[in-house]
Amino acid sequence: MRIVAVDTSTALGSVALLEGERIVFTSERRLSNAHGESLLLAMDEAMQHAGWTPRDVERWAVGIGPGSFTGTRIGVATVKGIALGTGREIVAVTSFEAVRWGLDIAPDETAVSVLPAMHGEVFVQWGDAEPLHLPQATAAARIVELVGGAGPLLIVGSGGPLVDWGGASVRLVNEAPHDVPHAASIARIAGQRAPSTESEPSQPSQIEPLYVRPPDITLPKGSS
Repeated sequence: MRIVAVDTSTALGSVALLEGERIVFTSERRLSNAHGESLLLAMDEAMQHAGWTPRDVERWAVGIGPGSFTGTRIGVATVKGIALGTGREIVAVTSFEAVRWGLDIAPDETAVSVLPAMHGEVFVQWGDAEPLHLPQATAAARIVELVGGAGPLLIVGSGGPLVDWGGASVRLVNEAPHDVPHAASIARIAGQRAPSTESEPSQPSQIEPLYVRPPDITLPKGSS
């Protein structure tokens, strides 16, 4: 199966092509804008390198966040449009899943994804629990409380070092590819996931960004 994966939920925009079990091409670019001008160029570069056309791709995968609201919207809208135009499958992968992919987790550890959320907050999820956004100052105590006595915590993601863990028993993992979502990880997850289940819809129209908290909206002056 040929898969193209994209993530634009952080400043690190990435594209990866997977054929079977092999990553045939990947590119990553750290940008100061929201990927609007660079994503299609990066995807075209990747496809040309592999000699693929959009019709050769059997499945598209996209990181749906949480992360940058604008960046995530751009990635999701772009991949949805291509999947609709080509009639191919689409798989959504969360940022939490992407940073946890491939981790070596000890039997007694509980893996918790912790990602920056701006405004002094972090996005948090473990297992299939409902994702949260928590203040950095109180995140450690809240996570320990919610996870309970499930053993040591494996904290994965670039949000981990932002939290003061105090005396909690934690192991921090925040080096690539476990720092932020990477398209190569998203491609591998998509290669092992059926897109037609209720929790992972295959219809592009059903794929939406995962914000966790309401998007920031700035109203024009004088609006009420």
